[in-house]
Amino acid sequence: MPPSEEIKLRAVSPRPDFKANYLEFANAPAIVRANQKDSYFETVLRDKLQNVIQIFKGQRFTHTHPEEIGVAAKALYLSLTTLLGTKTLGEEYVDLIYVSRDGKRIPRYLARAGFIFAYAILPYFLARLFRRLKSSPTPKDEVTEEKINKELPISLRIEKYLSNMSYSKVLDTIMNLHIAVFYFSGQFYNISKRFFSMRYAFGHKINKERTPNGNYELLGGLIVLQLVMKSLGGFKGLIGSFTGNDEHDESNLRANNKDIMYGIPSEEEQEEAKQQLGIIDLSDPSQLPYIPESSRQCMLCLSYMTNPTAANCGHCFCWSCIIDWCKERPECPLCRQKVLEQQLLPLH
Repeated sequence: MPPSEEIKLRAVSPRPDFKANYLEFANAPAIVRANQKDSYFETVLRDKLQNVIQIFKGQRFTHTHPEEIGVAAKALYLSLTTLLGTKTLGEEYVDLIYVSRDGKRIPRYLARAGFIFAYAILPYFLARLFRRLKSSPTPKDEVTEEKINKELPISLRIEKYLSNMSYSKVLDTIMNLHIAVFYFSGQFYNISKRFFSMRYAFGHKINKERTPNGNYELLGGLIVLQLVMKSLGGFKGLIGSFTGNDEHDESNLRANNKDIMYGIPSEEEQEEAKQQLGIIDLSDPSQLPYIPESSRQCMLCLSYMTNPTAANCGHCFCWSCIIDWCKERPECPLCRQKVLEQQLLPLH
């Protein structure tokens, strides 16, 4: 072929379609299935990790640090998979891989590490921070009973209404709104993935003729409707507190401010309430005096027993401690004799 004809063929030949080489973005049903599988395996890993920690740190540590163990299990699961650039078990189940927002490249290591921190670790520290701020004494907590009525200034009512919006409520609202957007678009299942531009794509070619067209738009609409109804209820209560209507009196304010405790009972009142409810606390020497001081502590929580309960082998524990133990292991923590929940005997 003459060189002139070869150059002419190159000029008229069509350019390759690079978009045809891109992977197809995953749809919402596939992403939901992958996340459900990952949630299951995270729970399995959490149980295994809890058993290992219990061997070295004891039962009391696992009972007092369940949230930390869950965070560690989630971070460990993602660090062994996503951080190393491999698929999780849920992603392997549906054959999904991470791609960038435009689908042209694989997310970098820093993006994957940032996603793990924002998804698994950051919510734990934010929750602790907001709980500490909520429990710290502030001037608005010193408002007396007489001021929790319609004579309260409007500026102070606004401050109280906004301050009583707990971290969990705000976070739940944001998460529900984001899930609704995901059901409509099918792009980012988590806020942290949206922030670090990590989308899911299928790891194989998709036959669109055999793929069902159903999606989750209806669920997204229901979530939006629920958020609108909640917003209207909160807006109505806010307007009522501004206008000072009779229906928004002290009882309604307390109902809206569930995170603030009013009329905290004294120690004497608490002891009286315990007696009325039949709660037995062995830190009080007058209760069950026949139990010696050396045997009044629970071997699971290492504190004075509350509502002491005897197993069929004779060993005594707190009711809540031994119930939680028997749900996982139907045996005595001390002598390993078989113990069922229906065999436990509360002491009176």
